[in-house]
Amino acid sequence: MNQIESDILEWIKKVSENHEELGGLPICPYALRSIFKIIECKAEEIEPIEGYDVVIFAVEDNLTLIDIEKWVDFYNQKHPEWKFFKDCKHYDSYINEIQTNNGKYNLILAQPKQKLRKIREKLAKTDYYSYWNEKYLKEILQDDIDLV
Repeated sequence: MNQIESDILEWIKKVSENHEELGGLPICPYALRSIFKIIECKAEEIEPIEGYDVVIFAVEDNLTLIDIEKWVDFYNQKHPEWKFFKDCKHYDSYINEIQTNNGKYNLILAQPKQKLRKIREKLAKTDYYSYWNEKYLKEILQDDIDLV
C-alpha cells in the first residue's frame, strides 16, 4: 500500500467516526461498510468499475477546483447510471462545522446511482440530513434533493 492509499483509508475511517455535532452519526454512515476501490490516475482516464459501492479516483495534484468540477460534470453526463463527486484538496467542505473533505488529494468519487439512491432513502428517514446546510444539500444530493 502506498502513501496515497494509506491516507485515503485514514480519511475513510475519519468520516466513519460518530460526532455529537451530527446527532451521534458519522459524516458518512456507510463508508466503512462499503465495498470500495482506490485508483490513482489522470482525470481523463476515469472509468467507473462495476461491483463497488464507491470508486475513489486520486487524480492530479495540480488540478484546480474548477478543473475537477468540469471533470465531474463531464463524467456525470458520460455515465448517467453513476454519480460522480468532487473532493478537492483546496476546497474544504463541512457538515455542521465538521470537515468532510480529505484535505490532501484531489479525488473524484464514483457511485452507482441506484445504490446511492437507496442509501439516501434510508438516511432520509433519520435526522441525518437535518445537520446539513442548504448549499451542501443541493451540492451533494442534486437529483435526490426531493428526499429531504
